[in-house]
Amino acid sequence: MGLMRVLLVTVLVSLSLVDTAWCEASATAGKAQPLEITSQKLEADGTLKKVVFVGKVVARQDGLTIRSSKLIVAYGQSGTRVSSIEAIGDVVVQKDDRTATAGRGLYNVAEGTVVLTETPRVQQGDNSVEGDEIVFYLEEDRSIVKSQSGSRVRAILTPGGTPVEP
Repeated sequence: MGLMRVLLVTVLVSLSLVDTAWCEASATAGKAQPLEITSQKLEADGTLKKVVFVGKVVARQDGLTIRSSKLIVAYGQSGTRVSSIEAIGDVVVQKDDRTATAGRGLYNVAEGTVVLTETPRVQQGDNSVEGDEIVFYLEEDRSIVKSQSGSRVRAILTPGGTPVEP
């Protein structure tokens, strides 16, 4: 029972990390804190309704940092609401002592999901979870760590460690 509880808390922490990271990065109206994105190049395409940040991308907002090689912000038909945010290449999301890493991350606003692929891993302190794909269902407050055939999901749980903050 104790191990299952620690695992559940670890997964929930992972969820809160990604939920915070991607929702804050969407820069929706009403946010008190500004979102700052720096990169070596910015490409905006009004026809395709997307903005692409390329080269050592760093996005910061209220103690949250997202780093990647490329960040693509796509807008819906109206051109004013974010429909998805995709981080590509050496993706690192940091907030406090929580870190998520992956080769690719996609936040789909309509589906309320965040999907981390290409060796995704979420870590807080000595606790971590990794697999081939980590899917966060933001509206449902749940997540699934998947593995491909021939590989396995891996969770490292350290008993007696620092309490996990949701």
